[in-house]
Amino acid sequence: MNQHVPATTAPTGAGGPVPESTPAGPGTEGLVAPVPVAARKDSVPAGAPAGDSAPARWAAEFAGTALLVFAGLGTGMFATEVIDSALGFGLGLVAAIVAFGHVSGGHFNPAVTLAAVVAGRTPVRSAPGYLVAQVLGALAASGVLWAVLVTLLDSSTTAQVLGAVSNGFGENSTSQAGWTTVLLVEFVATALFALVVLGATAPRANAVLAPLAIGAALAFLLTIAAPFDGGSLNPARSTGAAVVSGGTHLGQLWLFWAAPLLGGLVAGLVHRAADFARPRRGGSAGESAGESAAGTDSGSSTAAAPTGAPTASEREG
Repeated sequence: MNQHVPATTAPTGAGGPVPESTPAGPGTEGLVAPVPVAARKDSVPAGAPAGDSAPARWAAEFAGTALLVFAGLGTGMFATEVIDSALGFGLGLVAAIVAFGHVSGGHFNPAVTLAAVVAGRTPVRSAPGYLVAQVLGALAASGVLWAVLVTLLDSSTTAQVLGAVSNGFGENSTSQAGWTTVLLVEFVATALFALVVLGATAPRANAVLAPLAIGAALAFLLTIAAPFDGGSLNPARSTGAAVVSGGTHLGQLWLFWAAPLLGGLVAGLVHRAADFARPRRGGSAGESAGESAAGTDSGSSTAAAPTGAPTASEREG
């Protein structure tokens, strides 16, 4: 008969290296991103080797961003309704988080990376590598879609199709929205999206539902933004589409970096100021230690396992 064992603390994946005294699944000790390690079925003793290396995280961010952009732009190119593109991005993000989030934490978006840094959930030193990997992943996905199109269509039609899934304002907007309108829409939508990411992956949130919540938020926010500018919320996504489509979209790319990054900055500040990242009250001693770690600027954090997550004894018994 199993004895009752208090719930073990589990890393959220929200911060940087997890202290060696914290029980954690393999690969979580150095996790630097907000997406949590949800209800792990494995555990390793204290003092286990460090987690995935920086190149492994960069590769995961590259692959996840490529999957996200390929899914979203691909549905936008070959579907007839805007909602299909939004769902493509949302479902692509869910798949990317599940497939690669346990390695890098699953940002796949420079604005999310900035929000995580400002919120104290990711070390500043990790941001440049993530940003480069994300942009390269988006460019790779966009390049593959361009290569497919040029085998099916002539050059002018290919340019039209790629332009239709690129972001823009004025003449490049389906509603002819001006740059100030698009700037406001992108800023507000990205801030809300980044808040969902940070909130859904906070220590007290249900980590199992985090990928669905994040993907759903992206889908419905893109549905709102799409009539104004094609829907971005992601500078890497906008860069990939603008580079392959060319023309005036490249000249308007600055807005789709400025507005989402500003939204991520504000979301990170709000999340940090509101102290949403604090662990549950009334937890074990390990949770108290996690609360202290989560409040540091190093980006490291530990937190209680999500509600409903099995304890170590329950998994073994």
